[in-house]
Amino acid sequence: MAGVKVAVVGPGMMGRGIAACVAAGGPHEVWLCGRRKEAVEDGVKKANELVDFLVSNGVAAPNRGRILGTTSLQEAAGGAAFVFESIAEDLAVKQAIFAQLETLAPATAVLCTNTSSLSVSAISTGCRGAGADRVIAAHFIGPAHLVPLVELCPSERAAAATAAMDGGAAQGPVAQARRFLESVGKKPVVLRKEIDGFIAARLQAALYRECLHLVQSGVADCEAVDGAVYNGFGRRLNQIGPFLQADFAGVDLVQKTHAIFFPQLGDYQRDLRADALVAEGRNGVKALKGHYEWTEEKVREVAGRRDAELLRRLQADRAAPSSSTEAVPKRTRSAL
Repeated sequence: MAGVKVAVVGPGMMGRGIAACVAAGGPHEVWLCGRRKEAVEDGVKKANELVDFLVSNGVAAPNRGRILGTTSLQEAAGGAAFVFESIAEDLAVKQAIFAQLETLAPATAVLCTNTSSLSVSAISTGCRGAGADRVIAAHFIGPAHLVPLVELCPSERAAAATAAMDGGAAQGPVAQARRFLESVGKKPVVLRKEIDGFIAARLQAALYRECLHLVQSGVADCEAVDGAVYNGFGRRLNQIGPFLQADFAGVDLVQKTHAIFFPQLGDYQRDLRADALVAEGRNGVKALKGHYEWTEEKVREVAGRRDAELLRRLQADRAAPSSSTEAVPKRTRSAL
């Protein structure tokens, strides 16, 4: 794909990961935008370090793009083909950003939110005009530069506008985003309808809920549960268990997202263990205490083990581009 301009709004951990994915995936011009100059400069620096890492490990396109920083949303969004918003999980703040993006980005730009727990349709109501027709969710999974999955879901307005188009779904914003993300090496999946938490977060929350039940019921401690996951069926999924992942994500963030998901999942209406941990300031690796006691050395060890496995999988994907689902005959997929 020829290089295009892409805006990423939010220079934090996810924003710089998204910027790195795009820049490592082709000759694109990526603008990383934030409110504070210092945060933007740090985000650009760290995003470029991630691109260097991908290049040095053979999982980047031959012609890498460039990452620029700005505190001007107009400078970032003007002329952009795609905009990826990755700011705080606050509905009003996101709506305000999309109200601006509707007028600052070209009328053809696909406007994407990286929300993990908010309604993309609710976010799209920040747009007062036809911009809402182009608002979709593009949910990356952290660390975004190493995990290929991106969950795509249209807002209600985008779905309706796409259905009315000549050519239908193939011309809509979700299809455009899917083609672009595939071109930069991601593996997007498309949701047929909107649901809180999309697919991956709901599955993780469901697993976490049962892990919580086992610990709260005295069946096993966190270490035993995590060990059962990553030394058992987790060998087919990842190299990190649910409680470890909660610490890396931040127990306080997990507390907030689980407050949304748990009422829909079953008996636990809240993550009471996370409530107790957050009240004690045990917010995960950033506090060096969460479900576990941490040291800086232990954080580096576990993160390194996780990232090494994710990199190995990326390298394997690059060596054999066809995904496992693409290799399965369609008639058998429903039985897997």
